[in-house]
Formats: sequence, structure tokens, C-alpha cells
Amino acid sequence: MSARSLRKRLKRRLLAVAQRLGVFSLLQRRLSSDGSVVYVLTYHRVDEPERCPWLDPAHISASPQAFEAHMRLIASQYQPVDIHAVLAAVRGQAPLPHNAVLVTVDDAYRDFGEVLYPIARQFGIRPVLFVPTAFVGSTEFFWWDKLYQAVFWAQTDALETPAGIFRLDTAASRRTAVKHLSRFLKAQPGRQTLSFVDALYERANPPFAPRRSTLTWEELRALAQDGVAIAPHTHTHPILTRVSVEQACSEIRTSRQLIARHLGEALPVFAYPDGKVETFNPAVQHALRIEDIEVAFTMLDEQADLKRHDPLQLPRIGIWAEMTLAQLHWRLTRF
Repeated sequence: MSARSLRKRLKRRLLAVAQRLGVFSLLQRRLSSDGSVVYVLTYHRVDEPERCPWLDPAHISASPQAFEAHMRLIASQYQPVDIHAVLAAVRGQAPLPHNAVLVTVDDAYRDFGEVLYPIARQFGIRPVLFVPTAFVGSTEFFWWDKLYQAVFWAQTDALETPAGIFRLDTAASRRTAVKHLSRFLKAQPGRQTLSFVDALYERANPPFAPRRSTLTWEELRALAQDGVAIAPHTHTHPILTRVSVEQACSEIRTSRQLIARHLGEALPVFAYPDGKVETFNPAVQHALRIEDIEVAFTMLDEQADLKRHDPLQLPRIGIWAEMTLAQLHWRLTRF
């Protein structure tokens, strides 16, 4: 075992011990809040890999069992808030409660309605669902799921690409290829990304017919009526700094207009696709202001402080499948 693996294992054990001893709960009580801080959690999928083997399991944020434990922790030791409370705080209308937590979910996969939301609802938690509207009810896969299929069912043991040559002789090497290709493609213009993935997909032989992996407008309407906030996540999910300002405006506007048309309301809230620091800039933020967006979420991975952060650059804490409950509890402290 490498030194890095040993350090990670030791850290996980120390965090588990600290949680059992109530250290994190003590820190929560000791640290004061002025009503400007909220922990914003980000999930993508909550599922078991074998339930939808045509989708990239790397986008599973938690198993249903782990997600239930997360929601129980938030409901019992924190103050779950909805997006309306965050908007009110941003507008200066009302402070946030101490230990406020907002749950957000990106991409509107079917498991949101089938798995994730029924669990969150049990604990009185109302997530925000960010929807890339071109894919609502579509049988078209997201490009990252097509890439996963193209690599894992490639008819070759090696793949030569502009990002390098990747061996595909084991499941681990294919996973590595998907990871590196995904990172490479995110840095390319959107059309190049789609063309590259389509070409790989055409040469592969995945055993899956096209199928719907996202929620329909009817399902989104039912969720909205039950208290889920539905918000724009662009129309076709491009990284906005990889397209023109005009296209960025169109992506934001189209997404918001479609949500308003189908659901009757489109909140002035947005989540950047990918959300890392290179995926937004002043020009993109100007586009958001043109479309009257008041709050935009990144993936900058820290607590959101409304006094310190620009409302169009609010951080979110990404949740990943290997995260333990103790690790989540630790992230939900102001250390």
C-alpha cells in the first residue's frame, strides 16, 4: 500500500473516531453564525451502478443507503433550508439559520424522482434540481455517458486520441481512459467534444439501445408541485467559457424560458455546468445578469458565505461515492 493510501486510511479512521466522540457536533454548537453562511451540497446521481449499467458510475454521488444517512444527519443536526431561504438572504430580506444546509442536484436523471427525492422528502428536505432542458425526457445520452459506453465497449485494446494513447485491456485501464478523456474534452469547444464522442461511440459496440435516462416535463411538473425547486442548468450543458458570449446567453435564456413555459415559474437561480473556476468568467456572469439571474452556484468546494462570496459565484461542496458519513460531517463544519 502506498504512503498516500495509508494517509487517506488514517485520516478516515481519525474522522470516524472524532464523529463517534461527538467532536463535530461540539464544533457546530461552539461556532457562531451571523446568518450569512450556508453549506450547499451537490449530488448528481443516487443509485446502484448495476441498476443502469449504461450510465457512467463515476457520476453516482452516493448509494441510496448512504444518501439516506446523509439526509438523516442533515435533518437531525443541521437546519435544512430551501432555495427561497437562500434567495431571501441574498436579497437582505431575512438571515439564514445557524448550520443552514441546502441540497442541490444536477442534471435531472430519472433516479432523482425514483430514488433521491423520496428519501429527501422523508426528512423534510426540499432540494434544488438543476435541469439541462434539451435532455428532458430525451433518449439521447449525455456526452459523458456516451464516452463511458464508447470506451468500455470499444472493440480494441488500445485507443489513440489527441489526448494520448490509452490501453483498454482491463476495466481499470478503461476507467483511467474515461477519466483522462473526460478532463481533456472539457477543455475543448463544445462541438469538438460532441463530435469526438460521437465518433468513438459509432466505432464501439455497447449492448444498450437508446433509452430515456432523464426526467420528463410531466415528472418535473409533479415534483415542482410537491415542493422541488426546478432551476436552469443551461439548455445543452456546454461549459459556458467554451462557447461565445451570444451562445452562453442563449443557453441560459432558453433553459429558463422552457422551465417557465412548462412549469409556470423559473427561479432566478443557476448552476454552472462543471462549475470549476475555469468554467465561468466576467463575460459569463454578465450573461447571467442580462437574464436576471440573482444566484449562481459553482463547484468551488467550500461553504458559501453570502458576505464574502459574489452571489454569482457561490461555492458548493461536491459529494462523491466514497465519502464516508464522518467525512461529510467534517466538511459541514467551518474548519
